[in-house]
Amino acid sequence: MSRTNILAARPLDRATPVPLYYQIAENLRQAIRDLEAAPEGERAGLPTEVELCRQFGVSRGPVRQALQLLEREGLVSRERGRGTFVARRRLTHELTKLCSVTADMEARGWRPGAQVLRVQAMAPPAHVRHALGLAQGENVWEVYRLRLADDEPVSLQWCYIPCTLTPGLPVQDLAGSLWRIFSDQYGLKLAFAEQTLRTRRATPDEARLLHIEKGEALFVITRTIYDDQTRPVQYLHSLWRGDRYDFTVRLHCDER
Repeated sequence: MSRTNILAARPLDRATPVPLYYQIAENLRQAIRDLEAAPEGERAGLPTEVELCRQFGVSRGPVRQALQLLEREGLVSRERGRGTFVARRRLTHELTKLCSVTADMEARGWRPGAQVLRVQAMAPPAHVRHALGLAQGENVWEVYRLRLADDEPVSLQWCYIPCTLTPGLPVQDLAGSLWRIFSDQYGLKLAFAEQTLRTRRATPDEARLLHIEKGEALFVITRTIYDDQTRPVQYLHSLWRGDRYDFTVRLHCDER
């Protein structure tokens, strides 16, 4: 697909109170959705600012505002001297499916990875102790990791695991799958989870680790995972890049 035929520009409605830049952005969003439905291939280039001005019959001001909006939304990337490109296809994760991040990435053909930033035994914060059903004085392992997909940072994760269930955990390969360690080394079979999804903006330290700008949107997931004996075995607090991930849910109609 060439740079100039990526979209069939709909005429702008100059009588509506909707700003011209927003109408242009919506045209481009539709074109990007069409591209995402196409077979995987090289990143497509958008028309140049001059070409977009000609197609929409506007000055550069509204076009630049539209591209800046789409860049903030994570739909395009702008490269000096090369132009504006459709961003890499966003990663999707089904919220109703419980599986390890490692297994999910492997199933999609990506190379999973992790950098272990900190491992320590500690007295858990009150909310973690409550989630894991621990008595006062019981310790947890805190495993703080940066998760990677094809060497790109996508998530920061703090895992809290009861020390009594996983003695000697720090000697394991914590850059790999914790789920496999639970199963292979400790005989724990994970069965179900309860989780909450929120959003917030990235702090400077989080942005540095995730290779994003300070203040960009993050998904915040907290999850308590239980084994097949209904014991809580892991409390997970994770941050996911809002520009790279979409979380999906399959809804079922229960009307008769």
